[in-house]
Amino acid sequence: MKGIGAKRVTLPEAPFGWLLRDEFTDTRAAGAVNGTAATPGPGTRVVTDTGNNMTVSAGACQMVASNILWGDPGLWYGAFARTAGRYLIAHWNPSAVLPGGGYTIGWDNGQVGLPGVNSFNMVSAGLEIKVYNGAVIIDTGLAYALNTDYRLCVILRTAGAYWLIRGGAFTDWTLIYVGSTNNTATVYPNVQASRHTAAFGFVRIPAYLYLPTPQAYDTFTRANGPLGSSEGTGPEGQGVSARSWANQVGTTLVAGNAASASALVGGIAIATVETATANVVHGAKLTRAGNEVGVVVRYADSNNYVRAYHDGANAKLDKVVGGVVTNVITAAQAYAAGTYIWVICQGTQFDLYYNNTKIGATGTIADAALQNGTEHGLYSTNVGNSQDDMLTMPRGTEGQYNGLDKYGG
Repeated sequence: MKGIGAKRVTLPEAPFGWLLRDEFTDTRAAGAVNGTAATPGPGTRVVTDTGNNMTVSAGACQMVASNILWGDPGLWYGAFARTAGRYLIAHWNPSAVLPGGGYTIGWDNGQVGLPGVNSFNMVSAGLEIKVYNGAVIIDTGLAYALNTDYRLCVILRTAGAYWLIRGGAFTDWTLIYVGSTNNTATVYPNVQASRHTAAFGFVRIPAYLYLPTPQAYDTFTRANGPLGSSEGTGPEGQGVSARSWANQVGTTLVAGNAASASALVGGIAIATVETATANVVHGAKLTRAGNEVGVVVRYADSNNYVRAYHDGANAKLDKVVGGVVTNVITAAQAYAAGTYIWVICQGTQFDLYYNNTKIGATGTIADAALQNGTEHGLYSTNVGNSQDDMLTMPRGTEGQYNGLDKYGG
């Protein structure tokens, strides 16, 4: 990484080039940054800085603790059309925080004020990492450290984005959330610090498009009948390995372009695909007729797995160890048909999300039987329930996204 305490690296110019590249190799005094050219370019800086708290020096854009207004100081660049796979990478080193305010890095819907599209939102309380998925702020349960180099990447989807981070405790590029609800057509690169101090060592947008590769993806858009195999094309058209479905408990079929249990055993239906990784971001859209509908992760056998589901009133995550069910996370959350439930698991840590809301606190599951399972899939306790658009992404702990270093190193 470059910036505070980091080595500047030589980046490839061909064959793809850059749509925006600002390494901040020039020197600009406070009040004299707006309208200047990105260095080495392309790009032009658009700045709000009423307190003269932004400078360019020492190979970074320096922003110092100022007022509590979002976007002041703030740095934007020109408009981009939303394109699946278009991504922004920025270097960030936070050094001081005051109550209120925060840092944002990512895509905005204009060139002023609070970001409203797809960006990181780093807040002072607990040094917590949050993300903007449209106007919704989503907790991640993760924290950043001061005086530490980070690289942040926000990859646009047709609707929503992928958020990834590397640096500090994140030794590999780590996927921290998948959003699917905002489709603002025109977006603007943005970094800002409100009531905080930081150095931004670079802001880059390669001409090259990059889409993370799912471990599995299935819209179940095919003839009614056996599940067969998941799809060979991902949600943004990227290539994905087709995975064979296995009915582990009961029977789940394709019905009406969705997955639906047709027979329960012991009141349960579970179907899984083998994905080759235990640390995943795994989810599906749920439609509930009754009882419980959701997903499973780290399925080992019918007596050992983790399940996440909605029961009509609550979103829950349970562990099943030796056939014994123990609730790990639960909170009241309004049901909404066709809404994603997500489980993010890394090592012994599990996070649950429903309808873009973090459910409860991060849970710990340390049972040996649930550490290495690489089968993930669907769970239901009612034959009227269904799941759709299942997506399994690697967390990144095995280096799956480290190719981002080519343009974000």
